[in-house]
Amino acid sequence: MKNTFFKIATALFVTGTVWLSSCTSDDAVNAVPVADKLAPDSASGGSVLTLTGSGLGEMRTIVFDNGNVPAGLNPAFNTDNAIVFRVPDTAFGGTQKIIFTNKYGKSVAVPFKVIALPIVTELSNTDFTKGTQVTVKGNNLNDVTKVLLAGSTAEAKVISKTKKQMVIEMPASSSTRSKLTITNSSGTITTQQELVSVDNNYGFFKDNFADGLDNWSWGGDFTASTKNVWTGTRSLEAAYNGSWGGLSLHSSAGISTAGVNYLTFWAKGADIDRQVSIKVNWATDKVVTIPANVWTYFKIPATGFLTMPVINDFVFQIHDDGKTIYFDNILLVK
Repeated sequence: MKNTFFKIATALFVTGTVWLSSCTSDDAVNAVPVADKLAPDSASGGSVLTLTGSGLGEMRTIVFDNGNVPAGLNPAFNTDNAIVFRVPDTAFGGTQKIIFTNKYGKSVAVPFKVIALPIVTELSNTDFTKGTQVTVKGNNLNDVTKVLLAGSTAEAKVISKTKKQMVIEMPASSSTRSKLTITNSSGTITTQQELVSVDNNYGFFKDNFADGLDNWSWGGDFTASTKNVWTGTRSLEAAYNGSWGGLSLHSSAGISTAGVNYLTFWAKGADIDRQVSIKVNWATDKVVTIPANVWTYFKIPATGFLTMPVINDFVFQIHDDGKTIYFDNILLVK
């Protein structure tokens, strides 16, 4: 009799345990996570977010649905009532949903706005005329709606755009130099990079030597050439063929330095790095190193260098043996 009772009790216990276990397992599988609050409700890449609610402890993925961009998830920072995570730097800007999915495949979606202002890290060219195409590199460029020359209504045309790169066509402008004001769905920024108008600044050389200049050069041949061009149709080919040769340009009338902020130019070096002295009126001397085989931009402040009211003589003198160097857009920038 005792054995019979024991067997019945054991069976009931086992059955109850299995039933309770089954219910607990089924409840977990069928449980839908609940989101109460996401704070903040808008932020930029890298910002920390906190979702509070219930049934959040078993989350396995977090995805920003605009472009299906995943966010990092560290279970060590999760509880049943809270999840802490960051907005991924790769998230696309604008209003969207963040989708949280647990290990049972159950999901909850929360509205959120990613603030992804345009970021500009590089411009392919800082010299422009009307129609010049400039490649803009950075981030959050895919939804750009407008590009202006800062402080003006002159608008560049957007030719193409992706998240990391945009190509624009420069407009006509009355500015001597300008930054870009770029607008996308998150807002507007002004670039740190500045562009220079070739048309609106005096140039010793643009596509050719400026009018009124006499060529007083020595130790080489110095001509406009189509061989290596930075912008426009021709560059200045300085074929130095002797030691310490000089590209020397003379203006009898004199070129005013009033309002000039910079001397700028592009140079493509020879097969080796080569130093060049820049001489103005034979009174100032600035030595620069022109790297081999690449176009390099030089921007020299006028302060302490272009101190004279007018320029009569402007010289690029190579150090040591002669080499061929290409110059383009030698400008006095206001």
